[in-house]
Amino acid sequence: MRGFTAAVSLLVTLGAGCDSRTEAFEAVTARMGGFNGVVLQGPGLVLQGPGLVLQGPGLVLQGPGLVLQGPGLVLQGPGLVLQGVEFNGPGLVLQGPGLVLQGPGLVLQGSSFAGTFLRDGVEYTAEGLDFIGAEFELRLTAIVDGVQMVETVILRINDIQASAEQADVFLYDLTYRTQGSEQWLPYCGDSQVAAVPLQHYWDPETGDRIDDPNVVTFGCSNAVLAKCALWGYRPWATAMSCDKDPKKDPPKDKWINKHCSEISLQDHHQACTRMARADYCGDGTSATVNGTSIDIWDKLSPPKQTRFTDWPVEAEWDADGAVCLNFMRHPEFAYPGCFTKKNGDAKTKEKCGSLKNHKSLLLSGFSEEGYEE
Repeated sequence: MRGFTAAVSLLVTLGAGCDSRTEAFEAVTARMGGFNGVVLQGPGLVLQGPGLVLQGPGLVLQGPGLVLQGPGLVLQGPGLVLQGVEFNGPGLVLQGPGLVLQGPGLVLQGSSFAGTFLRDGVEYTAEGLDFIGAEFELRLTAIVDGVQMVETVILRINDIQASAEQADVFLYDLTYRTQGSEQWLPYCGDSQVAAVPLQHYWDPETGDRIDDPNVVTFGCSNAVLAKCALWGYRPWATAMSCDKDPKKDPPKDKWINKHCSEISLQDHHQACTRMARADYCGDGTSATVNGTSIDIWDKLSPPKQTRFTDWPVEAEWDADGAVCLNFMRHPEFAYPGCFTKKNGDAKTKEKCGSLKNHKSLLLSGFSEEGYEE
């Protein structure tokens, strides 16, 4: 099995030789995730219901039906058809176009796939590592200047490994090719960068999560959708949240029953995507640059991330952006309009960083030592 890791480790390696980094900075980077980023999903394929995002050479579709999205192309209109599925993995060997998805078809459970398939009247069940070696034939159609254009893309799962950061976050080595071509291209643009499948999809302009249980997004591990899952904020998972800190550690069951409840981490994941991209107003506008380190922590019990530094608190965050803002990590960007008064002054809030606001889910800390040009 070929080894690959979440690409955030590459950033840590690139910065490891700088003598000017303080111990606090090294502590953040050692977390393999303290770096923020401007990219939401990364290049690659996104199965967005009737749409498809594809990065790299090989697509011939051009015209009004296509919209540029960063380094990739987005097919906005209807036209994505799953033509066939071919399994040739360690746990299941099924080949040919006669394979039919049964019932709900392909199901994503956390970051692991499962499915029931029918071939020659025999029902097969595949799950987890059975999908290593699976190929998905996808046919795209679009109307360009009144003419129907068709392109077929083969998406292949070469390998699946559990991540070192989170046992239930699986990393997928993906490649794709267009029909008629023998050249397999790395899904994330780099063969060493894996992808994490996530339920639903995200608006490429606003960063909003669009809930659709029939949609799977593969987020590259060097972009924030996957990074936030690797930091522990897995949108399919749950965690314990308490309305106050216990006086005893560990707290008694009676105290927990009164003050704590189990919550979904969906909003924590979304808040993390806003925080990592410095999307203060929650409108998709990023005010940061790649390679900037931030300290991150939360008030879950136990926390998924804890504070590593004494860097000043930049902001508190929820799924809609910053709840309050003390300063921008990169003031060279325009000050966010949602934190600007009518007279042009910055809106301030006392005790921003205390997590007194019940809406706040995460905090970010930043110091200029966390960024080096």
